[in-house]
Amino acid sequence: MIDLFRCLLAGLLLACLAGTGDARAGEPALHVSLLPGAEAPGGDVTHIDVDIRFEAGGNGPDAPLLALARIYANVDTVAATMTGFEVSDALGPLALTVEDEPDGLVAFRRWLPEREVSGEVRVRYRAPVTNALPARGAAPPYDLRTEGGGVSGAGGAFLALPADGRDYGITLNWDVSALGAHASASGSFGDGDVVLPAGSVSRLNRAFFMAGPLNRYQPAGEEGGRFAAAWLGDPPFDADELMGWTARLHAWMDDFFPAGDDAPYRVFLRHNPVNAGGGIAMINSFLVTFNDATRADSLKSTLAHEMVHTWAGGLEGPDNAWFSEGVAVHYQRLLPWRAGMIGAEAFLDDLNSTAARYFTNALIDTPNGEIAARFWEDTRIRVLPYDRGAMYLAVLDALIRERPGGARSVDDLVFETILARHEGRAMDEAGWVELLRAELGEEGVSLHGAMMAGAVMTPPSDAFGPCFERVEHDFRRFDLGFEPASLNASPRIIRGLDPASEAYRAGLREGDEVLVPVPQDSIQADQYATLTLQVRRGDARHAITFLPRGDTVPAWQWQHAGYNGTCGLD
Repeated sequence: MIDLFRCLLAGLLLACLAGTGDARAGEPALHVSLLPGAEAPGGDVTHIDVDIRFEAGGNGPDAPLLALARIYANVDTVAATMTGFEVSDALGPLALTVEDEPDGLVAFRRWLPEREVSGEVRVRYRAPVTNALPARGAAPPYDLRTEGGGVSGAGGAFLALPADGRDYGITLNWDVSALGAHASASGSFGDGDVVLPAGSVSRLNRAFFMAGPLNRYQPAGEEGGRFAAAWLGDPPFDADELMGWTARLHAWMDDFFPAGDDAPYRVFLRHNPVNAGGGIAMINSFLVTFNDATRADSLKSTLAHEMVHTWAGGLEGPDNAWFSEGVAVHYQRLLPWRAGMIGAEAFLDDLNSTAARYFTNALIDTPNGEIAARFWEDTRIRVLPYDRGAMYLAVLDALIRERPGGARSVDDLVFETILARHEGRAMDEAGWVELLRAELGEEGVSLHGAMMAGAVMTPPSDAFGPCFERVEHDFRRFDLGFEPASLNASPRIIRGLDPASEAYRAGLREGDEVLVPVPQDSIQADQYATLTLQVRRGDARHAITFLPRGDTVPAWQWQHAGYNGTCGLD
């Protein structure tokens, strides 16, 4: 995000903005400058000083001047913790009133001027970097964090931006001098200082930023090319080798999907103390997380998944995560397999992980329309768009391939959504249904309606090619043994504990306070993964480890079928 920041806040020396490079003449211009600070070069970054300038758009007391989410996708931002917040315009200091939206998945804080705004607006504040554990339970890794002598975070977690709804030409500048001689900056829009053409300021919220003594990867001979990666510190695996694999898959996907472009694509790696192994897609980029036990192979499906988002995107309108996430899960194993970059065993492991989690999910029949409102309260709800969407697409793919000639597949439908978006045509759920009607008639439309209503999507035995067959296995359901919302409350107090549960048998008790957030999404598919809760009971603290499993139920899996021909779903 934004313009060369040479201004230290909170009474420290101010220096002039210089050499920033303006946006194109005639556009409203937004300049954002970022100056990370550390107690000592190579040490933890303690803050980012932010300096923002833009021309007022006729804002009066009734119109918000600035906006920053207080809660951004369940992440607490710096809106309530920033210091040195100062706003001025051509007439001098500008007093503001604050309006906060009620708590929710996203809840904005907006600042309204107490008088008419005139001329250039300048906003300055310090965004603290604390590495605090997420207070609201499961959340994407958007927050500002420091590691390896640097800092990283999503713009939506720390940038207070114009709220007038205008498009701006944007200049983004960094001053990383406080981070040492080897420090540099990178982000979703490119390395170092960048200039962006006119567009929504929301681009900055959906971008990722990293600064410090960066480790970098770029394919040999492609300096300045499309693919690049950056990380801070030393991951517990060979990051260069993993990023080389990712670069090759990115190039293969670029040939596979239609309507590609030449936009740069960056992968950022970051330590995650709570839910390592996941990640989040950002503009032209992806953030993948790890912890001290992460293996490179375990990240490959995550990297493939998020790169699929770059091309496949989603459908317009609400409640369509089944498409964007389902498509990404469907292709996260299929495309690396087609490309010869994983073997059949890795393909089956990934497929069966999804299948085990889906078919044992006690909330498997939750209607699609209920998922968004309950997304963060229960991990079993949260994974449904991923698992159900992928199984639905596998069912569709099998139906399409059965048609006379067998020349088409679900690829063709996904490609049509991509081309529609590329050509500026609307593509929402109704558009998807029309594609189904043209491809499969009312059978396709009925299947889609059933999926949206929560019907179980069971692919046929040969849905993944003649080399694999469907078999039934008994698994224990994922079951915490208490109300899942207990882990997302503040404070996290155990409620609704089942005395017959594994958690109770391990020593957990009603009213215990969970002190440290814990990951849940990834362990649902692992029958043997235990969960450890650090709890406080009165004046005592306990570490309670248990297997979060309940009743045994049958679930579908796939295994080798002994076929000796070509296995791939081309």
